[in-house]
Amino acid sequence: MNDYKTNQTDMPDFFYSAGIYRHHVAGQIFMEAVFMAAQDMSRLKNISRNIYEPLARRRHTTAGAVSKNIRDVRSTIMKCGGADLLAEMTGSRHWHVQTPYPYEIIEVFARYVRKNRIAQPEASFTNRQSIYDDAR
Repeated sequence: MNDYKTNQTDMPDFFYSAGIYRHHVAGQIFMEAVFMAAQDMSRLKNISRNIYEPLARRRHTTAGAVSKNIRDVRSTIMKCGGADLLAEMTGSRHWHVQTPYPYEIIEVFARYVRKNRIAQPEASFTNRQSIYDDAR
């Protein structure tokens, strides 16, 4: 599929270190959003249409619920030392002063995924064959 998907063993540790767990729906949604963005960074230009809506359709919910779950994950990340993690990932210390918007945190994680060739696990979530195709 994508040429950057090579390092599957790093994915759980990477997300767990940020306080994101696969057994939480919000964590699943955030990880899916990150991998969708990593696959095509232009999706971040209209995050509602290109990420939230396809995820909502796939999960039989609303784009607003997807957005709220991502905001919840952002809050969890920031409570679990996220400012330091984001500073390390981006090289910028401004995360200690400003909480990132949802699209910013998705972009930071997506760029990290691409840079470090972290792969989405094959059996991570239920029934995901066409989730990325829905966004096009």
